[in-house]
Amino acid sequence: MKYSLTLFLSMILSISLAQEKLNKIQAPTSPAASILGLQPTAVLIPKSYQALETALYSNFIGENGGALIPNDFSLEFTPYWAKNHALTVDEYLYPKSVTDQIIRNSSFSIASTQNYQLNDSTVSSGLAFGYRNTIYFGNKKDREKVQEYLSGLNYKQRISALIGAVATELIINEKVANQSEFLANIKETVLKAINTYASNLSTEEKSILINEIMKEAALLSFDINSPDAFLDQFYNLIDSKLGSKQTFEKFKNYIKNRQGWSVDLAYAGFVNFPTNNFSFSYVPRQSFWITPTYLFKDDLNFFKIMGVVRYEWYNFDFYKRYFAESKIYENNFDYGLAVAFEFEKFSIKLEAVGRNSETEIPSGTDAQGNELFRRDESSDFQCLGSFNYNLSDQIILSYNIGNRFEPILNSESTLVSVLTLNLGFGTPTEKTLKLTD
Repeated sequence: MKYSLTLFLSMILSISLAQEKLNKIQAPTSPAASILGLQPTAVLIPKSYQALETALYSNFIGENGGALIPNDFSLEFTPYWAKNHALTVDEYLYPKSVTDQIIRNSSFSIASTQNYQLNDSTVSSGLAFGYRNTIYFGNKKDREKVQEYLSGLNYKQRISALIGAVATELIINEKVANQSEFLANIKETVLKAINTYASNLSTEEKSILINEIMKEAALLSFDINSPDAFLDQFYNLIDSKLGSKQTFEKFKNYIKNRQGWSVDLAYAGFVNFPTNNFSFSYVPRQSFWITPTYLFKDDLNFFKIMGVVRYEWYNFDFYKRYFAESKIYENNFDYGLAVAFEFEKFSIKLEAVGRNSETEIPSGTDAQGNELFRRDESSDFQCLGSFNYNLSDQIILSYNIGNRFEPILNSESTLVSVLTLNLGFGTPTEKTLKLTD
């Protein structure tokens, strides 16, 4: 299997090279993967708009030192984005009702492993399931910025459409015999289009723009026998002078990042099959998250800060039976902060999370023979770093390292070292949001 990992990564990378996506995939933080223990981080990063995400967890190295394809994985599915709903940009960024937001952002995750080890070293299978929803809070500044971009694109598209329609009619219908006649006929349309729709430009700026278009159009190569070639050059000239492509690229980059506040609400449960028989299972552990996130604006738009409050509860019957020698706390309350620095291709996330644990343990019996209990408490701390590299907007490679909470099995082993490959499918594109024809 010497070359299996290379071939696997090459195949996956080729899948992502399609139409321009409007949402970049985030580092993998699936609720199901977290409850199963595949993913060590406690802070859930708000997921991107993807119909489907999958993550593969491994050190990618086999026993003989060769590369291998991992068999621990998670899937997160957002049903809404599996279909093109023909949303406008405003509807995409700012749903009109809470119901719309809940439906669009509801995602369901599953994760599985064949390597869940019990206290007697038996290797069993595990399956986890999760749900989450991200609530975004729009703000006035973002709305104004979006409207500014839309207004700019709108007037430029109107100008391009008007000039392009007349130019096509002149050339295709052979209403002009040469370049001079074309320029003489198209000039009035260029004047009308720019003076009518470029309301954000001053009179002087309009005049300069018109003169530049006409001057550079005169330099284009014109062959009446090859009208399409000339029209393509002329269309590109109009777009270039209006700055349509530049504005469009800036807008796409802007809407790829949701700035301001958001809150993640998530739940996950873990199902274990201790005998590897599907008919016999336990639900050993369940979790509930509240994760507020703030992405800064303008010059600090690479910086994100997150908090986490997580409640996790254990099934005592399961742990007494399969981890009899381990100390288990029935209720665990986690709280902490994380910061993330996100750049074009690379991002870093650092988290520090504390844990308060408590459980009731037998303390004898009273005079009537009733069993008495006392509360036992403990605290723990986790500090992790996550380093992520975007192979493309839809493929991200992540590496987690640090000190995790004390595990139930091998309590002295708190070192984290996990490599993850995360892929996204079905994110909205420029056509989905009616940004292109």
